[in-house]
Amino acid sequence: MMGDHSTTDQTQVAIRDGRTVLLRRLGRRDAQAALALHQQLPDTDRYLRFFSPGRGHLDRLARQLTERSDSCYALGAFDAGRLIGVAHYVIDEDDPRLAEVAIAVAGDDHHVGVGTALLRRLAEIATAHGVSRFTADVLATNHLMLQVIADIDWPRTNVSDDASVLRFQITLPRRATPTARRPRSAEG
Repeated sequence: MMGDHSTTDQTQVAIRDGRTVLLRRLGRRDAQAALALHQQLPDTDRYLRFFSPGRGHLDRLARQLTERSDSCYALGAFDAGRLIGVAHYVIDEDDPRLAEVAIAVAGDDHHVGVGTALLRRLAEIATAHGVSRFTADVLATNHLMLQVIADIDWPRTNVSDDASVLRFQITLPRRATPTARRPRSAEG
């Protein structure tokens, strides 16, 4: 067992467009927001994230993201209370030091560093709980996710033979690069 993930673990980060977003672990109260985020993704974004534009699995995904588990950790990015991005990892059953990672960011919030901020913070949390590597399956046409992986600049290898789906194995820094934080206000 990895140990308890703090329920009060949250931080504010500045993103490229000057906004400050709150990064915190998702919980049951966030299920509707997680579902809405994924339902509102443009078909192209949903295809790039899930390799299918379908919506049938999104209820199950929202439950998985918001039910606490030692094998799954989901981190949300909130702008003025609105969920604009989610990054999560799922621990590999055979190797507790390995976790599959995935990210989804609302279409209007692309290109401002939300995905990169989520991935950096998620890596900090993962390394604190014994994870040393992430894997990520990325469509070769998913330029946004490829840019996020390039932006973090951590050692990585493509371990797939399929030219259309790239499977990255990303070595996390022993101390993940801290996200740029802003002090929390008294209101939280």
